[in-house]
Amino acid sequence: MLNTKLIQRLLKRLWQALAALTTSSVQQLRIFVSCLQRFVAMVYALPGHSTDSKSSTAGSSCAAVSSARCSQATLPLSLHRKTLASAASGTRDAASSSTPPYPMPVPYIPKQFTPPHTFSPPGVSSAIHSTAPSITPRFVPFAANDVSRYENRPFVDKNHAYDHIPALTRRFPNESYPWLNGDWRSCIHPEGALYLYNTTRKTFTEAIMDQITFHSLGGCVDELYDMARTISANLEADDIELVVQLWSNEGQMTCYYYFVDHAARTLFWLHDNYDATTNIFSGLRGVNNLSHIRFALESEYWTHCELYPNHQMDRVKLLKELREVVMHASAEIITSDTSLSPFDADELSRILELINHLRENAEDNDFPHSTCVIARFMHYFYRTKFFNFCGLPCARLDADRSVYEEDTGFHPLISPLSLVFEVMLFWAPQAHLKDIRRVWVDECINTPRWKDFNRNLMTEWTGITIYSTVMLAVDVSFLAVPNVNIDQSHSIGIIAVYLSIIFITGSLIVSVLLARQSRRYGFESPDKAAEFLSNLTGTFFGVKALATVHSLPYAMLMWGMIYFAIGLLYNVFKSTTTAMLASIVGGCVVVIMFISWFIWAARKANNLSRSLFLSLARDSIKP
Repeated sequence: MLNTKLIQRLLKRLWQALAALTTSSVQQLRIFVSCLQRFVAMVYALPGHSTDSKSSTAGSSCAAVSSARCSQATLPLSLHRKTLASAASGTRDAASSSTPPYPMPVPYIPKQFTPPHTFSPPGVSSAIHSTAPSITPRFVPFAANDVSRYENRPFVDKNHAYDHIPALTRRFPNESYPWLNGDWRSCIHPEGALYLYNTTRKTFTEAIMDQITFHSLGGCVDELYDMARTISANLEADDIELVVQLWSNEGQMTCYYYFVDHAARTLFWLHDNYDATTNIFSGLRGVNNLSHIRFALESEYWTHCELYPNHQMDRVKLLKELREVVMHASAEIITSDTSLSPFDADELSRILELINHLRENAEDNDFPHSTCVIARFMHYFYRTKFFNFCGLPCARLDADRSVYEEDTGFHPLISPLSLVFEVMLFWAPQAHLKDIRRVWVDECINTPRWKDFNRNLMTEWTGITIYSTVMLAVDVSFLAVPNVNIDQSHSIGIIAVYLSIIFITGSLIVSVLLARQSRRYGFESPDKAAEFLSNLTGTFFGVKALATVHSLPYAMLMWGMIYFAIGLLYNVFKSTTTAMLASIVGGCVVVIMFISWFIWAARKANNLSRSLFLSLARDSIKP
C-alpha cells in the first residue's frame, strides 16, 4: 500500500513536470529529466525491484544529471595575463600563453545531488539557502592583475533565445543570475564585463559562477572579516574594499582574495603573500625595500580601480597628477634618447588631449568611464617606476642602463663559439647584440624603444631583400654569358657562382621569415613583447642567439657577394691579356684598400666612443 501511494505521488510529480514542460525552457527540460531519473531510481529501489547493479546504475545516472547541470553553469576562470591555468571536469581547458607558476584551480562545486528548484522569473526574489557542505576554505592572497576576466569567457547558448518581445516591456532586468539576492547587485563594466558587488560588505567578485558557489561566497567573506577582527584590523572604513574568487582544486575549496585601501592606494592581505615574486613583482630580482614594493602595489591598485570602477574618487586631483606625469614624460622623451617613458611622443600627446577632455566631466562621478581611463594610465606609469627602482640609490635613470652588475666572465664554450660566429658573420651579431641590449634591459622592455627597434629591423631586412633579389638576378645572368661554360661543372668559377646563388637564396628566405615574424610580434603589447623576447632568449646562448639569427640575412648576402666576386675573378684571370690583367688587379687592390680603410675607421671610431664613455662614467663616479 505504501509503495502504491509512493508511486502515485511520483506519477503526480511527473505529470506536473510534463504540464510545466508545455511552457518550455531549457531549465524546465532539465528539471523534467532529473525528475524522470529520480522516478526510475525510486522504482528500482522498491522491494522486489532492488538489485545492487540497478541501484548503482540509477544512482550514477542521477549523479551524472546533477553534474551535467552544475557544469553547464560552471566556467573555468583563468587569471588575466598571469593565468593559474588548469582544467575542470566538464569544462574547457584554459589556453594561456604564459607559463603558470602553479596549477590553476577551478570553481568550487560541492559534489552532491541537489533537488531541482522551480525557475523563478526575473524580478522575483527567491531566497535559496545553500545546501553546500560546511568546508573550511583555504585563503590564498592574489593580486588584481590575476583577476580572471579576460580568458575563457562563457559562450552564448544558441538554443535558449526569445522568440518575441512581450507587450508593454519597458524594464529590462539582467536575467543572467535570477537567484541573485540580498545585498549583491550586478554591475556592468564600461568594457561590457559583468561583475557582482555587495553594497554592505563592499565586496567584488567576477560574475562567472553557479548558484552553489555564490551561496558559499558569503561564508568566505564573513570569515575574512572575522579573521580581521581577530587580529584587531579595522576594515570597516569606507575606503576599504574586498575582492574574492572561489575555486576548488582536488576537493579543497580555495578562496583567493585581496583587500584594497583607497586612502593609501595599495592592496593588502590578512596572510603573508609568499607568491609576491610571481604575482606582484613579475619576477623582478633584487626587490628588498618596502618603498620600492609600494610602487608595485600601487600599480596593482590602479588595476583594481580599472576592473571595478565603483569607488568615488577625487577625479580633479587625479587628473592634475596624471597631467603632471604626462607632461614630464613628454619633455623627457623630446630632450633625451634614453627616456624611461612607457609611451612615445605621439602617444603622450594624445594622452594629454584626452586628459583635457576628461577635465570637463571631472566632478561628475555618475559614470565609471573616466575612472577606468585614469586608472589604466596610472597603472602603466607606476609599473614603470617599480621596474626602474624609482626612489632608490640604484634607480635606473637611462632606458639602456642595467641596474645589475654585468657578468663579464669568460665562458669556456660560449665565448669561443661567439667569436667564431662573429668572424663568420662579419661581426654583424655584435651590432645586433648591442641593439637588443638597449631594448631588452634586465629582461624588461621599454615600449617606444621596442617599436623603434622593430621598425629598424624591418627597414634593414627589406633593404637586404632588395639587394638579394638583384644579386640573384646577377648570378643567373652571369651563368647565361656565352663565355661561361656551364658544362665544366668542376670549374672553380662555376662552383663559386653556384655557392653565391645558394647563399643569396638563403638570405632571401631568412629575410622573409624574420620580416613576417616581426610583423606578427613586433608591435604587440609590452607584456606579449616581453614574453616573446623571453622565449627567444631563454636558451643556452641567451641574447647572443637572437642577435646571431637577426644577422643571418646580412651575413649570407655578404657571402653571396664574395662567392660571386671569386667566380667572376676566376673567369677573368684564367684567360685575359697582360694589360687587362694589370688593370683588373689594380682596381681590385684599390677597392680592397677602401673597404679595409672603412672597416678600420669604423672600428676605431667605435673603440674611441667606448673609451670616451668609460672615462665619462669614471669621472661621474669620482667625488
